[in-house]
Amino acid sequence: MAPEFEAAAKEMKDKVRFVKLDTDKHPEISARLNIMGLPTLLYLDKFEGDEEGTAAKAVLKNRIEGALRMESILALCEHHFFGGPRPDQL
Repeated sequence: MAPEFEAAAKEMKDKVRFVKLDTDKHPEISARLNIMGLPTLLYLDKFEGDEEGTAAKAVLKNRIEGALRMESILALCEHHFFGGPRPDQL
């Protein structure tokens, strides 16, 4: 999965931020995000609060457990962040 993830990150470099989490080094974050299996892809978007001075929160748009090809990762990014059609197949 790593090569596909890296290729998708390179393709969307200036549009979407891709982040890898080492679940062994950060078990508290893994638990908060309910990551039970690897690989897990989380599509998170920023939620802007209504009140000034409140921190932005992440909104989960999708969770995929299991490996995906680069094309599927890109199609899901287009759907979740740029209004593209939902992919029929992953």
